[in-house]
Amino acid sequence: MSKSIILKVIVAIAIIGGAIFVIIKDEPAVPSGDINSIQPLPKQDNP
Repeated sequence: MSKSIILKVIVAIAIIGGAIFVIIKDEPAVPSGDINSIQPLPKQDNP
């Protein structure tokens, strides 16, 4: 195998492995507050 093919394979594995690592380590934030209650906006003084 030529060196360029080996280099391309190593780079592809590194990119795919990094993407999988980021996806696994990414923990979505839990929504804060009560999402079941809807409150009106406060009234403006001078619209």
